[in-house]
Amino acid sequence: MTDARYSFFHSNACASVGITNLKESKGNLIATSGCIVLIVTGGYAVASINFRKYPLRKGYSILFCYDTIFRMEKISSSFSVRFVSLPYELVEEVLVNAPFPHFWDVLYEYPIYSSTPQEWKLLNGWWEQMHWIDNETKTDYRDALLKTEFQAFLLAIDYKVSGKTLPPLSGDINRQWKFVTDFLKLLNRNCGKIRDVQFYADELCITTSYLNKLCRKVLQVSPKEMINRQTVAEIKTCLTNTDWSVKQIAEELQFEDVSYLCRYFRRFTGMSPIDYRNYAETL
Repeated sequence: MTDARYSFFHSNACASVGITNLKESKGNLIATSGCIVLIVTGGYAVASINFRKYPLRKGYSILFCYDTIFRMEKISSSFSVRFVSLPYELVEEVLVNAPFPHFWDVLYEYPIYSSTPQEWKLLNGWWEQMHWIDNETKTDYRDALLKTEFQAFLLAIDYKVSGKTLPPLSGDINRQWKFVTDFLKLLNRNCGKIRDVQFYADELCITTSYLNKLCRKVLQVSPKEMINRQTVAEIKTCLTNTDWSVKQIAEELQFEDVSYLCRYFRRFTGMSPIDYRNYAETL
């Protein structure tokens, strides 16, 4: 399903650094096969990150990785971001060795960062450095330099988030966080094709009732609702980002037939797939 998602990567590119208004991504899921940094330079927008809504304006930055469910819901006409998109293969070692013990937990809880004037200057200087490396250096050096600069960025973020406080994490709470984040990873990878809660519970080696309890505690919604939200988002992405027929979408997302997909989509949106496609074209 990655063909239907908005992607920052250029064809045959190992990394991508540039400027965009993200207009083409509106309402669509954004492919997060590696790590992406967004630096908002103008305008206003609303992003959905793991089904939580966040406002975005100049001075805000976002770091999200391969297990993040991300899409833009509202985008002003003047909205603009600088972005750095790096494939997982390039940054795997850096991600695995994030020094702050609860780095990813804190990042999940605080995905948006508002910069001070000095931090804003440094952040844009870092982006300019990444842009120069991506465009001006030879391949043999580029990957190593990008990796080094990303590690420096991650260390700086690590330093800032280490000041964020979460409730003391006992062993039980640590395990709960891991189960929920692993559930989100599975959900993102399966792209709405598998809608059975039992499948995800089995993959996590826990019961469906325990998964339901964890999701309601951490995400405030049931795992079934998370699956339905992801599936509807996948259908919308296919409708607006491809020319696939409804039948092709039903086959791709493994619905029993077109009729069932149409009923499913209407139940959550109040619209038929074709009506939604026509509506999206007017936006």
